[in-house]
Formats: sequence, C-alpha cells, structure tokens
Amino acid sequence: MINYLYILASLSLFHTALGAVAFAPSENQNGTHAPLPVADIVNRGTVVEEIVNISNRTHFAIILPKSNRTTVAASKAPSGTRVFYSHDSTTDSQYKLPEDFFTTSSASNQGGKRNKGFVQLTGCINMARAPQLKATDKGGVYHSQSSGLNDMNLQGSRCEGYNHFVECVQPITSQFAMRCCNDDEDCPSPSDNQKCSDLLKGDYGACAEDRK
Repeated sequence: MINYLYILASLSLFHTALGAVAFAPSENQNGTHAPLPVADIVNRGTVVEEIVNISNRTHFAIILPKSNRTTVAASKAPSGTRVFYSHDSTTDSQYKLPEDFFTTSSASNQGGKRNKGFVQLTGCINMARAPQLKATDKGGVYHSQSSGLNDMNLQGSRCEGYNHFVECVQPITSQFAMRCCNDDEDCPSPSDNQKCSDLLKGDYGACAEDRK
C-alpha cells in the first residue's frame, strides 16, 4: 500500500534542499564567496538596509524622509525614510537630488580621535529644493546604531566603507551634516536641541551662525 504521507514529506524536503542550493552564495575561484545580489543585501526580512556614502561634496547618498513635508522624527517610523542621491543611481534614478540641494557644502577626510579615520559632508540645505523636509522642523539625527522603537527602520543601515554613520538634518536652521566613521566615538549621539554644527564640527557656510 502506497504511503502518501511519506511521499509528501519527501517532496517537501526535496523542495527545501533545492531552495537552499538556489539561494546559497556562489564560490569564486579563490575559494571566497561571491557577494549576494544588491536586492538581497538591501532588503532582508522586514529590515531594509539603507546604504549611504560620501565620495566628495558633489557625489553622495543621504537619508531623508520618504514623504514630502515630513519631520525627521516622524520619518523614523517604519518605512519612513529612504536614500536620496546626488547622482544617477542604476536602481533609484527617480530619487536623485537637484544639483542645488545645498546652497553651500563641504566634504573632508580626517583622522578622528584614535586616528581610525572618518569622512564628513556639511552644508546648508536649500529648503526651496528640499520638498521632503518641513521648514519649521527642528530636525533630528539618523544614526546607524539607533535602537529605539521609532528607529527600527534604521537598524542595519550603514555607510559604504565605514563601520558607523551619523546624519544630522535641521530644516529650521538649514543645517545638514553626515559623518561616516570607523570608531563609534567619532560618530557621537546628539543631545536634545543640539545643532548640527555643535554635534559635528565643520564648514556650514552661511547657515553656521543661524541660532533659531
């Protein structure tokens, strides 16, 4: 007599094994594993990994609210943010920032507290060209080490080539700063009502002395 339960169980195990083989990382000739496709890297489970970077003052990728006229605090709700680019992205060209998103900006590389190195981008946001932001918002910080309930969507986010990052967005003063670092002490967490220019020292141009 045919044992149908046994056959069904065998088929289930076969499909499980087949799936594991299909999605296992392939191995290069030197024995190392090839990287996963980008789609797998940036969307694992329920946490989306948002990857930022700073190449120079005109070539960068930053996190901003996904919806227009949204406060930084409100954007920290699940799926409330996304990466915007200063340049064309092969997968997200519709999220390219205008060339005049910043009225002034500056990028620099420094050694840091333990000489492990960091790169940062600072400047003044052109609020007329930033529909994602609310002009009266006192702003806030996106941090790669965020762990609060309202920061769940930032867990797993990272800066390309570095261990940590901190990004300060303050629409009411037009200040912006992002720093990517290898030592977490070079990417400090902010205190309440702290300006971007107080959190991350750098060149903020015309909005450096704005004390709103």
